Amino acid sequence: MTGLLFLSALWFSSCRRSADIPDTIEAHYLKYRVSYLEDRAGAIPTGILPDHMDTYYTRHFVLTRIEGFLNQFSLTQIADLRERKVTTLLNYFGNKIYCAGEDGELPAGIVEPARLDCRYTGDTLTIAGLRSERIEIDTGEEKFDIYFTRDFSARKPNITTPYRCIDHALSDFRIQLSLLKMHLTCLEYMTKTIESEIFAIPEDYSPVTRQAMEEIINSLFTKE
Repeated sequence: MTGLLFLSALWFSSCRRSADIPDTIEAHYLKYRVSYLEDRAGAIPTGILPDHMDTYYTRHFVLTRIEGFLNQFSLTQIADLRERKVTTLLNYFGNKIYCAGEDGELPAGIVEPARLDCRYTGDTLTIAGLRSERIEIDTGEEKFDIYFTRDFSARKPNITTPYRCIDHALSDFRIQLSLLKMHLTCLEYMTKTIESEIFAIPEDYSPVTRQAMEEIINSLFTKE
């Protein structure tokens, strides 16, 4: 009974915080192709993993979602820009859990390089119709290029990534989830009117600690 009351309080709190948000919101929507930099994630061939990610940039929220395995797997990150907090939601084969991050904390499972040096080159490239500018990244362990765009404005667009120092949305970048290294490239950009309820935590998701969430994410990609 205590657990049920706790979950109800969390859900009520989430709805109350969003009470000033209208039912529908204008969003900048980017669809990214997901390419995996390694052939396997533990025992899982990366060729069968989800091949795209949806991202929505709005005034108060940023949401990213990767889905696959016939809707048996989804990983969603909901960033509340007013509180600078990211909630991670994981659905794996019917097990639905979430964990709420602290102020300024990266989403659960996302690996932050010990060092991240950015060099703006001024070089440009058009990616999915977006005029994009190249940045050379040096993590101390590897060097690679990423691209960002100024074609639309978004608040804290990289709050869910290690590239939080970049004030514009990324059109091509790399990111690491647990041991899974990914390269994301924008395939499609448009503005959309979306239902604001996608930024609320569904009632059938249960809260877990960040440590528990990361242990579960790690187990999904490290089992031999």
